[in-house]
Amino acid sequence: MYRESNLESIKILANEVETLKEEKDVVDGKLARLRKSSKDLEDIIESHRSDKVKEGVGYNVVPPSAADLYRSPKKDLSWTGLPEFADDTVTYYSRPSPTVESTPHI
Repeated sequence: MYRESNLESIKILANEVETLKEEKDVVDGKLARLRKSSKDLEDIIESHRSDKVKEGVGYNVVPPSAADLYRSPKKDLSWTGLPEFADDTVTYYSRPSPTVESTPHI
């Protein structure tokens, strides 16, 4: 009886080992597909990153400096009276001089 129960346990364990091997093969296949998909995705991301670098937009774009942001687009040289500097599109941005009103003293 003891020997028969051991043989039965061995058969059960052998079947479990076989089942686990089959499950391992399935998991290994899924892992291989996942690794390939991950590699493909990395390649796609890298190719997009390279395109952005070539175009000069995206990852390597450097914003303009603060001085460039607030600099007037053109120098106003219309005051020189030279015709090449006369341009109606130039806007004069100076503040008007303050005026002081005097009231008569009574």
